[in-house]
Amino acid sequence: MNQPLPVSEANRLLQQLFAGSAADLNLLPANSQALLEEAEQQRSADQAAHMTPRRLAPYSLLGMQLAGLHQGNLLSAALYPELKQAESDTLDWLKSLFYLPYAQFSHGGSYNNLQALWQARDQDGHNRSTVYASQACHYSIAKACRILGLELQLIETDDREQMLVDELAKACADKPPLAVVLTAGTPVSGGWDPLDEALELAGQTGSWVHIDAAWGGALWTLETASLRSVSGQADSLGFDPHKALFQPRPCSVYFSRHELSATQETAYLRDAPKDRLAGSHGAELFLPLWLNLQMLGQQWFTEQTRQRLAQADLFARQLSQLTDGLVLNNGNGIICFSAPVGALQNLVADGVLSCARLNGQNVYRVVFTSYSTRADALIARLRPFL
Repeated sequence: MNQPLPVSEANRLLQQLFAGSAADLNLLPANSQALLEEAEQQRSADQAAHMTPRRLAPYSLLGMQLAGLHQGNLLSAALYPELKQAESDTLDWLKSLFYLPYAQFSHGGSYNNLQALWQARDQDGHNRSTVYASQACHYSIAKACRILGLELQLIETDDREQMLVDELAKACADKPPLAVVLTAGTPVSGGWDPLDEALELAGQTGSWVHIDAAWGGALWTLETASLRSVSGQADSLGFDPHKALFQPRPCSVYFSRHELSATQETAYLRDAPKDRLAGSHGAELFLPLWLNLQMLGQQWFTEQTRQRLAQADLFARQLSQLTDGLVLNNGNGIICFSAPVGALQNLVADGVLSCARLNGQNVYRVVFTSYSTRADALIARLRPFL
């Protein structure tokens, strides 16, 4: 059995790993080497199977270490003024992108979707219980509806996984909903619902509008005025920097046009906590993002997002020259394409790409989630099979 590792040795080892220098991994349990090798493999420029950043923003690991050292609990924010300021500064930047006045960090998109429908249900004055979302929405929407006792009705989509506005209009006319959930970046193909038209329709029925931008929210960093105008009209929006902004998990944000109400008074806390899903929370949700912002500036995120999307567009163009089959690029960093069933299974097993179903058709899927993923590296892996 391994002997306990002294703190001084652990810190020295951590510094070596941060610096990328040779480290004495014999100090760690035997399988630690295998874990590090597995992690290193996933950092390759041709690993693009899923929405997990293969390479984090440069100061993320240091931010995680800082969060681990701090361990502040923001339910008692008065005790941690520096941590609270770091959270506020980071949220202020994010709110300036999405034009929504209230924001909080959370643990992921599933939490955000549940939070939104919970807030919609509790603020609805018409005793409504129906939720409309597209057939291509994230599975957590159905889960949230089950938890909250709501009825989910799925709206048909087109071949790009975009909600059909005419079908939404018919549904709203037949039964005004409690909420309409719009997707900005579907999990399979990165498709976008027609946000402007759907917002207008929902506004006519007085329904809550939630935008699930867990994946697509990174496009708001590109200073697109039209996107900011749209999100500013929504009632709530969720975004996952740990999917599309090069951050470690958990780092997610819930935005709202409406302030959360306070829970019942809690005797041991100075201020009653808000009606948010998370209870105790602190540095782990945001310090890596805060540190990257401090060290790199906001423009770094814009530039790297542009680079990521440019590599996805280049890959789609090059792939179209190699195949006569489907190549779908919704402009959001996910490319779906068709190939003979089983032809690329070795690449799926290697984590180069993933399998999915799009409109009832088996497709392969490549996700440009990292600023280190390269079109030429992926094409080189694919070319022998196409």
